[in-house]
Amino acid sequence: MTSLGRHAEQLARTFGAVLPLEPRGKAPLARLVRHGVANATTDIRVLSEWWQRFPDANIGLTCERLLVVDVDPRNNGDAELALLLATHGDIPRTPRARTGSGGEHIFFRRPNGELSGKLAPGIDLVHGPRRYVVASPSVHASGKRYQWLIQPHVQLAEAPHWLIAAARPSVPMPAGSLAEHNKSGARVRRARAYLATIPPAVSGQNGHRQTFRAAVLVLRGFALTDDEATLALASWNRGCTPPWSEADLQRKVSEARRRGALPWGALLRGGQ
Repeated sequence: MTSLGRHAEQLARTFGAVLPLEPRGKAPLARLVRHGVANATTDIRVLSEWWQRFPDANIGLTCERLLVVDVDPRNNGDAELALLLATHGDIPRTPRARTGSGGEHIFFRRPNGELSGKLAPGIDLVHGPRRYVVASPSVHASGKRYQWLIQPHVQLAEAPHWLIAAARPSVPMPAGSLAEHNKSGARVRRARAYLATIPPAVSGQNGHRQTFRAAVLVLRGFALTDDEATLALASWNRGCTPPWSEADLQRKVSEARRRGALPWGALLRGGQ
């Protein structure tokens, strides 16, 4: 039995039904599973036969028991996830995998109730018995392998409450509200990208001035509210030595708002 076959059996024991996919592909291997995901199984004897016949078949892991957060950086999913985590806090330890295209799969226990199929631009939610994800150590069309970042033997975590709430189908927002929300998120993302070019503050090395300067730059340069500016500064702040508390960061933003008439050119040159 090949490595792929052994992993397919282990995943079936751990998570549920699996099916063979085309080698270096994502489509069900029709020569073995004529009805696609409907033929997925946990029967070890069947799995052994499948991978003996097609040892290079990729592994499809069904999501009847799973909620998989599928992050696609090509569609800005990594930035969207970072923004969500900066807003809501980190997620619990749970199995995670790097996809062959450089994205990420984050695995949770599937909650009860109806869920949508998208969390944010570039972040899909894969769940239900008719859905599956490509599992490690499958091989992407590029030749890169899917790789576990946190191994599947780690206990599946419950999805955070904020994630479940965001995934529940809801009443549509009033006209204009979603557009304004998206505009706000775009401004914050642009501000965060700009802040990544600014050295973090270091205590004893004009750290107060550096943080004040960063706050003024994002407030004035990106037309952010105080809350948006604090959110944008959160990732930059994690690189500071030591990081500011959230209350201190909010005070810096408030101070920058009050003293926003400082010469713009001086700020760009690093003065205060």
